[in-house]
Amino acid sequence: MDITGRALHPPRSGADDGHGVGMDGRSAGRAALVGAAFLLALWLGAEAGAAADGPRITGTVSGGLSAGARLTIRIDAVQVGGWQGLHRLDATLVTGGREVETLAYDVEDLRVAVGAEDVLAGTGGTVSGSYFSVSGADVVVTTGGANLSLTATAKLLRAIPEDARFRLRATDDAGLTAAVTRTLQAGKGSGGMSWGAVIATVCVALLGGAFLGNLFASSRRPPPRLSVYSSIQRRMDEERRAQAPAP
Repeated sequence: MDITGRALHPPRSGADDGHGVGMDGRSAGRAALVGAAFLLALWLGAEAGAAADGPRITGTVSGGLSAGARLTIRIDAVQVGGWQGLHRLDATLVTGGREVETLAYDVEDLRVAVGAEDVLAGTGGTVSGSYFSVSGADVVVTTGGANLSLTATAKLLRAIPEDARFRLRATDDAGLTAAVTRTLQAGKGSGGMSWGAVIATVCVALLGGAFLGNLFASSRRPPPRLSVYSSIQRRMDEERRAQAPAP
């Protein structure tokens, strides 16, 4: 009791204080759950966006048009998350608006196919279709990070028209596809030299050989130097002729 005569009551604790503390703990827990859910949503959204992007592709095809010529096919593919997410690369010959033959590379199995035949890349086996013949030894694949590059040299079994196109395609494990269409860069990578180039090379070699030969010969055959003994002998002969009496 205080000096006013009123009874002093101790401050309340226990249930009310405990209730207040419990509310604060639950509020902190709910905030942590909301934050975790937000971060998870961001991560899932980023993953979904990356998957929706699919692969990217570029490439070239060069070589000749006639039967027996060689084609060099190069495909460069990029897959977000790593090249291991790629499933297949295709190079399809298109003539008259129709896809007539496809050279395919299976990323998981490391196999090259033309038509119904396939062979392990890097081996000596050969697969052939109506237009292409490809040896596994002529297929080179390089990988690193998100990139996969394929270079294949194919032999043409029959001539293709000048307006032929090549559709290069990359497909990832999710089934998403990227494609580009390329014209043939004729004359590049055909695997041989023209007669003009051969003749020019021979002429340059002959002219260069003649120049070097003359240079070498001139360095090996310096002009004759005057001999001291010859000069003395010639002087003695002149003096002897001068002292001889005239007839």
